Amino acid sequence: MEKLKKECECGKLIVKDGWLMCPSCRRRKVLQVRPETTAKNLIVYCRDCRTETMVDIEQGQCFQSRCR
Repeated sequence: MEKLKKECECGKLIVKDGWLMCPSCRRRKVLQVRPETTAKNLIVYCRDCRTETMVDIEQGQCFQSRCR
């Protein structure tokens, strides 16, 4: 029996003037991020391109995580 593999892709996201920018369209301010903000597996929705992205936030740094 094969073991299920878990693939994770992570990448740093752009935070501009305290706002998280959409990783797909890079146009809209999606989420406000402060230096003390922390979150894990937070789903963020962009209204412009209508995509959902799972985000990990640690001390104001945002990382995209896709786990399947």
